Amino acid sequence: MFYESDIEKILKASYHISNMNVKQGNERFKHELLQTLNQHLGYHHMLFWEMANNELNAPVLFNIEVHTINEYLHLYKNFDPLHPQNIDTQHAIQLLNNNKAMCLQKQSHYKEVFLRENCYEDEMAMYLKIDDKHVAVIGFLRKIGEKLFNEKDILMLVNLKRNIENMYALHLYSQPSILFEMTTREKEVLNFVSKGMKNVEIAQQLIVSENTIKKHLQNLYRKFQVTNRTQLLAKCLKYIDHV
Repeated sequence: MFYESDIEKILKASYHISNMNVKQGNERFKHELLQTLNQHLGYHHMLFWEMANNELNAPVLFNIEVHTINEYLHLYKNFDPLHPQNIDTQHAIQLLNNNKAMCLQKQSHYKEVFLRENCYEDEMAMYLKIDDKHVAVIGFLRKIGEKLFNEKDILMLVNLKRNIENMYALHLYSQPSILFEMTTREKEVLNFVSKGMKNVEIAQQLIVSENTIKKHLQNLYRKFQVTNRTQLLAKCLKYIDHV
């Protein structure tokens, strides 16, 4: 099924992934990985989700609009056959049209309402494991008019999956220990604080109450042993690039 040009693409992607800087910031690492898949395998619309208890945390996006993901999280994730809580098998890479876990009515609603209204036509997901535990998902989307994902796409990614998992594991293990004490939401709040945003603005971005943001900030103050935003930024500036 592979042509010589396909093998060359896989080898180039594998080489690039193997030489990534695992000590760079979390968002930069994920974006570089997605950029590599775009450059060598031609995937144009992707996102990298981290997982916790079968739930997806805030993703790094590659050519996907933020409003699309917000709509997905608040209205359509329960209709997505490839969401981790909905998949019916443990296949490492799954195609939207091959997953039969959900009723056809839900699948049709997801395709015709969410995907179509956002100009997408197809979806594929690669589930990453570390120590036999699902830790992340890389999602792939195709726009209307582009060819659908197929078995060749699966085989291309199968040849890269172990390499991606190994480098992602090294990346996680190389991050400062303080990062493992922060929740995903606290990391998001810290990033917004570093950009000079006020509590009300952060609350609007994360679609939560202002009191919720205040609670996250209090937890950050406690973990970094500070009492205000200025001290927080001064003390954790070196960590922000890793968040």
